[in-house]
Amino acid sequence: MAMRRICHFSDSHLGYSEYGKISPVTGLNQREQDFYDAWEEVIVAILDLKPDLAIHAGDLFHTPRPSNRAIRVALAGIQRLSNAGIPLVLISGNHETPRIKTTGSIFESIALFPGVFAAYQSRYERFAFAEVDVHCLPHCSLTEELEKAAAAIQIDQQKEHHILVTHGSWRQSDQFSMGEFNEQVLPDFSLRFPDVFSYIALGHYHRRVDVCDRISYCGASERTSLSQANYPCGFLEVDIVSGERTYHSVTSRPMVRLEPMSCSGLAVPDVYEQLARLAATCPEEAIVHLTLNELSESTFLRLDMRMLEEIFSHTFYLEKQLSLALQQDSSSGTMAQIEALPVEFGRYVQNLQGLELDADRVYRLGAHYLTAGEA
Repeated sequence: MAMRRICHFSDSHLGYSEYGKISPVTGLNQREQDFYDAWEEVIVAILDLKPDLAIHAGDLFHTPRPSNRAIRVALAGIQRLSNAGIPLVLISGNHETPRIKTTGSIFESIALFPGVFAAYQSRYERFAFAEVDVHCLPHCSLTEELEKAAAAIQIDQQKEHHILVTHGSWRQSDQFSMGEFNEQVLPDFSLRFPDVFSYIALGHYHRRVDVCDRISYCGASERTSLSQANYPCGFLEVDIVSGERTYHSVTSRPMVRLEPMSCSGLAVPDVYEQLARLAATCPEEAIVHLTLNELSESTFLRLDMRMLEEIFSHTFYLEKQLSLALQQDSSSGTMAQIEALPVEFGRYVQNLQGLELDADRVYRLGAHYLTAGEA
C-alpha cells in the first residue's frame, strides 16, 4: 500500500508543570497531568485513524532531562504506535536538546522501538520508506550547525514523495516566533528546494497555521502559556498526494485572558461587583488572566486578594495584574507612583479607620517583615 496519509503532531511538552495544584485522581501536579492526558488523547486518535506514518516535529519533552514519569508516559504511547505497526518519525526540539552534547539524549532509547526513527543529534538525517523519504532537521543550538544540516539535505529523484520535518521559527515572518532565547530561525526551504517537498511538517510554534501550500505548523497538544489562550490544541492529518489537511482537536484546559478592566472612579464594592460579572463568563476549571487598571490608591490598598480568589473560585487558577492610576500632584506637578512596600504599608495603616491596635507599632512590625522579605 502506498504511503499517503500522515499524522503530524508536535510540542507535547511532557513533564511540564505549573501552579502547584495537585490532581485529586493521580496525585500529580494537575498541569503536568493535563499534558499527559492530551498526549494520551492524541495517541488514541492516531491509533483510530491508522495513518501510513506518524510524525512528531519536536519538543516531545519540556526539558532535556525529563522525569522518569514523563519518560514512562512517552514510551507507553510510542510503544502503542509501534505495536500497531504505525511508523513514527520524531525529531528533537529546542526544549529537549541538551546544551552540552556529552549529556546524551533520551531519544537514544526511543529509537530502539521497532518502526521508530529519531533524529536528535543536531544534524540532518534521512529516513527512507518505500516511495517516501522523510528528511529531518532537529533543533540545532548553533546557527552554523543548522546551516550545515540544511546544506546536507539530499534529494533522491527516484522517490515519489519527500517530507521535511523540522523545528523552529519560519524565516518568512516574526509571527512564528515563541520568543525563546534558543529558538532557531529556519531557512525558507520552499525557495531552496522549489516543488520538491510534498509536505513540510513544522514544530515549535504552538498555534495551528498553514504557512503556505503544503507547509504547516500543527500546533501543540496543550498550552504552556496564557499568551496562547486563543490557540486550539490538536494535530493534523495530511494527505501528501492531494495536499488536503484535516485538523483534529483534542481536549485541553480552558484559558481565558479577560479584557482589561478600568477601575477609574470605582470603590472596592464596585470592583467586586464588576468582577463577579466577569467571573460568570469564565468556564469551570479555567486558567484566567485578570487585569485591573487605573485603581485609585485607596481602592488598591483596600482590595482583599482573598475576595478576588473567592469570586473566581470556580476557576483553576487566577493570574492577577493590578496597576494604579497615575494621579497629578497639584502642588508639584509630578505623578504619584507606587513606592517601596514599607512606604505603601505605612500609607495603608494611616488610612485605616477605627484601628484598636497601636497603629505605630503595627506599622513598625509590618515594615520590619516587609524589609526582611525584600532582603
